[in-house]
Amino acid sequence: MKRILILATALLMFSGGVTHADTDHPIRDPATGMMVATRLNPPPPWPTGIYNLPIAPFGLDNCQEMMFYANQFGLPARFEGIGYRESNCRNEDGVHTSCCWGYWQIHRMHFPMPECGINSYQDMNSNDPFEKQKSACAAKQLYDAAGMSPWAATR
Repeated sequence: MKRILILATALLMFSGGVTHADTDHPIRDPATGMMVATRLNPPPPWPTGIYNLPIAPFGLDNCQEMMFYANQFGLPARFEGIGYRESNCRNEDGVHTSCCWGYWQIHRMHFPMPECGINSYQDMNSNDPFEKQKSACAAKQLYDAAGMSPWAATR
C-alpha cells in the first residue's frame, strides 16, 4: 500500500498534477506551491431517516445494526439483550407475536407514535432501514414514558 501511495504521488508530481476542469492548468496552492486536488465526482450524501439521522452503514450484522439504531436514540445497552431475546436482532414481518412487533416487540396498544412517524405496527415492521430506525424511535418513546416495565418479563 505504501508503494502505491509513493508511486501515485510521484506520478502526480511529474505529470503536471491535477488540472482545473475549466482551464486544464494545474492548480497550485499559492501559500505552499503544492498542487491541489479538486474532486470532480464527490460521493452521494449518506441517506438519512427520521430526524435526519443517518441510516446504518452496510456490512453490519443484525445485532450491530439494531444497536446502531438503539444508540442513535439513546437506549441503554441492556436493549441489546432484550432485542436478541425478543427478535433475534431482526426487524421484519416474520418476527412478531400476536401482539408485538419490531426489534424490541412493541405492543400494539402503544400505537400510534406520531413522534416516530408510526401510525400502526405496519410502519415499523419490515427489513427496510427506515422502519428499523422507527422501531428504535418507538422503543425510546416507550422507554421514556414507562421505563423498563414494558420489558419486565424479559429481564
